[in-house]
Amino acid sequence: MTQNPKHPHVQSNSVFTKIEHAHLAVESAKKMVAAATMSLDSHTFDHAKQAIENAKEAIARAKTNIEDPLLLQCEKELADAYHQLSETIHHT
Repeated sequence: MTQNPKHPHVQSNSVFTKIEHAHLAVESAKKMVAAATMSLDSHTFDHAKQAIENAKEAIARAKTNIEDPLLLQCEKELADAYHQLSETIHHT
């Protein structure tokens, strides 16, 4: 494993950085969904869908046998964002 340049004491493949990456991916997806629901642009919808998929993959990579509260929160927030995007697409 290599060192993380931002946090030299944390290995780049550690569970912590995977969880951190998942959290950032969810935050990014939420922002993309917000932009899509405000713009109602089909390209922005596509980007928001891709951001949601990327966040799902990041969460899956970060999962371990132990349920992490931050990952559970990420999954909930991502589900809410997906629901918001679906409702917006359905009503346009």
